[in-house]
Amino acid sequence: MSDDPNLNQGVGGGAPPPLGGGPSLAEEEKALKKGNTGVLVAGIVAAVAVTAGLGYVLLQSGGDETEAYGAIGRRINGMKQEHFDGFWSCALPGQQLDRLSSDQDLRRAINERAARSPTAYATLVRDQCIVKLNEHEPGLRELIPPADLGEQLADLTGALVDLRTAWNDYIRALEQGNHDEGYDEEAYRQQITKIAKGWYDYKHAYNEVNDTIRGHLTE
Repeated sequence: MSDDPNLNQGVGGGAPPPLGGGPSLAEEEKALKKGNTGVLVAGIVAAVAVTAGLGYVLLQSGGDETEAYGAIGRRINGMKQEHFDGFWSCALPGQQLDRLSSDQDLRRAINERAARSPTAYATLVRDQCIVKLNEHEPGLRELIPPADLGEQLADLTGALVDLRTAWNDYIRALEQGNHDEGYDEEAYRQQITKIAKGWYDYKHAYNEVNDTIRGHLTE
């Protein structure tokens, strides 16, 4: 597994612009007074449609292409920071994430923390950290990307799923393991290898998405 110096680069910046729409205050008041919920229902449906279809609308209805790629870039970047980076900050307390430049660094960081108390570490990741990866997947799957980002976004989502699965396997192994004689790194080599692969694949796929978006923003 080789290192890639560009893996920590971000996509876009800042928070995505406010989205959605919905009925005005006057329409809501009118609907409530008349007992007519049709306007409210229509407004909710419209808001969902606008949010889900942002990328498609900008590209297909004459919207600015740069704006479209910038918008999806900001959304992906925001999710990566909140969920992917947030997970690792939780699972590796005290670790400077930018110092994890190889899979060996990652393996060492995990093993050092698990060795202190394997069961307690499993509880920490299961109860407090894994939720970040759980929250990340729905956001990625809701995106409607331009055609040249479709396969790359699928790779990013697949890597995320593999990473989460590998962590769940490792947590179960820690909880079921016998630690009377301490933590045995070799006993968990297979699980941590899968974690390292998921970590690397996610960062590589994210970098590919980043390159594609940057190409459109600099044209």
